[in-house]
Amino acid sequence: MVRFLLLIVCPVIITVRNRRMKTISAIFLLASTLMLGLPLEASASTATFLGSGTGPGGVGVSASAVFDISGNNLTITLTNTSVANSGQDVPGSTLTGVFWNSASSRSLTPLSATVASGSSIIQQAGCCAGVTNVGGEFGYQAAAFGAGAPVGANRGIASSGYLTTGLSGNLGNFNGVNLEGPVSLDGINFGIVSSASGFNPNGGLSAVPLIQNSVVFVLTGVNGLTTADISNVSFQYGTAYNELNVPGGGGGGKVPEPGSVALFGASLLALYATTRRRKSIGLRL
Repeated sequence: MVRFLLLIVCPVIITVRNRRMKTISAIFLLASTLMLGLPLEASASTATFLGSGTGPGGVGVSASAVFDISGNNLTITLTNTSVANSGQDVPGSTLTGVFWNSASSRSLTPLSATVASGSSIIQQAGCCAGVTNVGGEFGYQAAAFGAGAPVGANRGIASSGYLTTGLSGNLGNFNGVNLEGPVSLDGINFGIVSSASGFNPNGGLSAVPLIQNSVVFVLTGVNGLTTADISNVSFQYGTAYNELNVPGGGGGGKVPEPGSVALFGASLLALYATTRRRKSIGLRL
């Protein structure tokens, strides 16, 4: 971003350098514009993890998890990316959770779980027409997982009861209401299926509400966490730890945000001050 601005700014300054007042005005105007409303501390980082494997009946499965850190929030977009196949969709090939390891001991607080744009709740049987808040159907847990949990993970989000939220009755803890029984996290309800054509549910899937495509989770309390602190991402399928778990590969890095632009603006202000000072003592710019 800063390099791009330099390519624009430098020719402007050179063009008007023989017109002192225009040079000064151009520098001051641009610097002020860059500085206004741009927090120096702002930063963001994004990491994408992808996983693929083979589910029950030899059916291929795949998923993605995008971790985005902005300000004090961590946003995770969990998507079932499985392609169309001729096999049958079963609970064991339905995406129900994501696990990861955080190198930081920071305590995250779940804020919301929302059906992503372009996604939908299917087979809703009247329980949740038009609903996008699925916070009561998903839970977040930090460490203390049960036996058989993914190795190396200390954080997890899931719609099924293999994860515990710490709330009485093991309720969802993403600030939503229960949309369909049971009240506790349990079963395959609200698992995530692919949006690829040819959805062919067996008896274990055909009578329960499911989310087609993606869910977006927001947690707060990041306090300096970066995507470099996130590792051992894996995707959980089915309703128990002993079912399919697919490791996720990938990652990401820091994405420049307005802070760097604000710093560039501060530099231009310094140049403006120097130009004014030189003009006051009769020196040529």
